[in-house]
Amino acid sequence: MTCTAKGFITTRKGTTCVQASSHTNDRGLGAPSKNASPQGEHELTGVARSPCVPYVNTGGFSASFLMKKHNTMLKSARIKKSWTPEFVSGKVGVSLTTYIRWELGIQTPRNSSLDALCKIFEMSPEELGFSHIPRKIRPTYEKAISKQETSHALNLRRHEEIAPSETLTLWSMGIASCWQLYMVGGQVELERLLPTYQVNLTKPTLYPGPDQKTAARLTAQVYQISALLELQRGNFAVAQTHGTQALVYSQLAKDWNLYIASQIRLAAIFSARKRVGSALSAFNDALQRVNTRSDTISPILHSWIFTGLSEIQATMGRGKEALHLLQLASAIFPEKPEDDSCNSYAQCDRSMLFLYEGLVFLRLGQPKLAWDAFAQIDNLKPAPPERTRAEFLKQKAYTSFMLGNMVQTCVYLEAAVKAARDISSDLAFSETYSIYEHMLALWGQEARVRTLAKLFQK
Repeated sequence: MTCTAKGFITTRKGTTCVQASSHTNDRGLGAPSKNASPQGEHELTGVARSPCVPYVNTGGFSASFLMKKHNTMLKSARIKKSWTPEFVSGKVGVSLTTYIRWELGIQTPRNSSLDALCKIFEMSPEELGFSHIPRKIRPTYEKAISKQETSHALNLRRHEEIAPSETLTLWSMGIASCWQLYMVGGQVELERLLPTYQVNLTKPTLYPGPDQKTAARLTAQVYQISALLELQRGNFAVAQTHGTQALVYSQLAKDWNLYIASQIRLAAIFSARKRVGSALSAFNDALQRVNTRSDTISPILHSWIFTGLSEIQATMGRGKEALHLLQLASAIFPEKPEDDSCNSYAQCDRSMLFLYEGLVFLRLGQPKLAWDAFAQIDNLKPAPPERTRAEFLKQKAYTSFMLGNMVQTCVYLEAAVKAARDISSDLAFSETYSIYEHMLALWGQEARVRTLAKLFQK
């Protein structure tokens, strides 16, 4: 199957620069509304609730009371280690709600829990914001710290040299949550977390040892997310730099699935920069890696390569080859993508197949079939995340325009603009404005179309 595709994909003869578009997983990123209510915020930081940032019941306390009582020292210590509340609560052995109440300052940990916190963070109660707890009720940690003062200092120095395997495991879980945040538009949280991960991972990544490959694997993912953030801001050159760094670290980790994912991200960046020849080269390099290591490559990534190449072939007018590639992508795509070992950073579901099927038909000048392909997203369960939804709304707006349906185009354009704002994607917003320019050229005298101008004046 792979060899059949390789015959006409990797050939250089007759191949010119073609237009390729990035995958739905390479569109948009955003922050929630600044006016979100405290009940919908995560730890009252203004980050909207998402599947990976759960809402915590505040126990009936008012927002003003909670904000006055916040244990900022505990929260700062957690953020400095790039840990999420879920991870800390699990290590201590308490519920997530209980731990959040400690950070909010509305509950005090028991003696055993405080000891566990201090040992996990390698900090004293005072350093974690619990100086108000009487010393007589927290003797265990005080004795332990007095006996192990020298050992503690040595451990801290070792930790500065290289992160232990257990810490890397926690960071791995945290970065997996970052990918989920990226998909639901958690830009504010990501902008705060990613620099910390980069700093903490530098030494274990560059320090030869048993954990180097694991650290390099995590660093490559951090650079991938950073590249995608810059792509959504329209900083294409910076995005390309981060994408290239992701390639370097995936090679250091000798993780070829991660290497392929990095090439796919780079292909999206090249496409956004209108350097489609470079995008084609990135896809071909990824495909070559599949052909040499087909037994270890994720089927999700293998399918993703074929979908990206199918759109390029359609743009070149090679409809038969494009449709054949779509068939290959569909045949390879797993029934349960959530079970794929790479899905934590690939973040793919069947919507990827629907998206590229629609894009191929658009490139082949068949908007009706494109519309049918995009419409499949409406029946996908569970519902796609905000980023995916924003991409499909934009494509539906453009397809409606190609079908000549003015009212439908207006409806979907309004929805696409709102979705682009919700995920704070300058790239998606710019692309929806391009659609509006096409609408003005065709229906500029229509009042319904002219009123849409206010969407771009905010």
